Amino acid sequence: MTAALDTRVRWDELARPGPVAGVEAATVHGARLSAARYVLEPNVVVPEHAHASEEFGHVLAGSLELRCAGAVERLGPGDAFLVPGDTPHAATAGPDGCELLECYAPPRGPKEGR
Repeated sequence: MTAALDTRVRWDELARPGPVAGVEAATVHGARLSAARYVLEPNVVVPEHAHASEEFGHVLAGSLELRCAGAVERLGPGDAFLVPGDTPHAATAGPDGCELLECYAPPRGPKEGR
């Protein structure tokens, strides 16, 4: 008999200070994908950055202003976005903050925080 594989992710147990002040991050890394839950305090600014991985994000709560490729999108709960790899982007949390789930492919390294 083999032991069952525990595939659950416990975001609260993984939470650590994020790459930007006012951001809490929890990340998991697989062979072909990494995922993160970010909790941004109200009005926190994530400066422009880029990474090789594609980034999919889904707003769980609050709101987020996403700046990417000359466009500005205002996103709320249930909204999602897809940023191509190597594309500069930035974000600002709304007045009530923001909680979002992001996935990256290929996976980002454990030291990459955004």
